[in-house]
Amino acid sequence: MQNEVQKLPLRKTFIRAQIVSLTATSVDFLISILLHHIFSIYYVTATTIGSICGAVTSFSLGRNWAFLNKNGRIRKQAFRFVVISGFSIFANTTGVYFFKENFDISFLASRIIVAVLIGVFFNFFMNRYFVFR
Repeated sequence: MQNEVQKLPLRKTFIRAQIVSLTATSVDFLISILLHHIFSIYYVTATTIGSICGAVTSFSLGRNWAFLNKNGRIRKQAFRFVVISGFSIFANTTGVYFFKENFDISFLASRIIVAVLIGVFFNFFMNRYFVFR
């Protein structure tokens, strides 16, 4: 019984996942904004580094709290998460570049637009049904 994974209802998992997402996004944004605006690091590089830090936060909180799957095989979950995060980081970075360069939208506004789109339409479902299933 100890190795049995407790499954939360979809609604409760979704709410927890959004809290995790907000936390991870806060870490992501804080780091990328500090790197870009305080340390003058190129915004694409700052976005990538911030996204990686947010991904680490997301995996830890997602596994242990949102999806309650800390008994799952961590290597398998981590591999799946890296695959999903790789796509997510790529989408975030190219999305920010796309909006900033093509529409002259500020770095912060571009980050917000792209983070919401990727977070709502991709990350939740991939984490629930692929990474922490």
